[in-house]
Amino acid sequence: MPKEKSPIGKTAAGSSLSARPLPAPQPKTSSAPVLKRPVPAASVAKAKKAFKSFSLSKFAGDALPSHYVAPGQSPAEAQRRKISKHLDTLKNVEAPTRAMTIALPDATLKELLPSLDTKAGTIDLADLMGLIQKNMGGTEFYARGNPTLNRLAIQSQVQQIIDNIKQDGKK
Repeated sequence: MPKEKSPIGKTAAGSSLSARPLPAPQPKTSSAPVLKRPVPAASVAKAKKAFKSFSLSKFAGDALPSHYVAPGQSPAEAQRRKISKHLDTLKNVEAPTRAMTIALPDATLKELLPSLDTKAGTIDLADLMGLIQKNMGGTEFYARGNPTLNRLAIQSQVQQIIDNIKQDGKK
């Protein structure tokens, strides 16, 4: 099979195209003249101050983050040290910030939790754990996401089930 010649570089009559010179570059003209004025001294001083201690290092100055693990150091040991330090901090806190909110009707509150002290806002832990264990079934106690949205999603599913049952009963 003979090779076909490309028509590029040929005119319709078959003669070669002549090379044309490139047009001369046009001088760049701007729509507005560029004003050259000195930068205010206050701006220069502010920039020098901002970049005085600039470094490309990951860490500012010589301070390393508390979770930093140095090369050659055991990550497990660093993690143990960090956890121990945090536990020591929690031990030294004067007022513990651990709390649980319980939403119960006022009528049954005193009946379900007899050790409730409304003035101090405390309940005996044994009473609370007994109430939780008595009412906990499976994974109901654990919640994920927004409770209102979860409730609406469940209501929608229940309504679909009811509608399907009603349609099957009409058939």
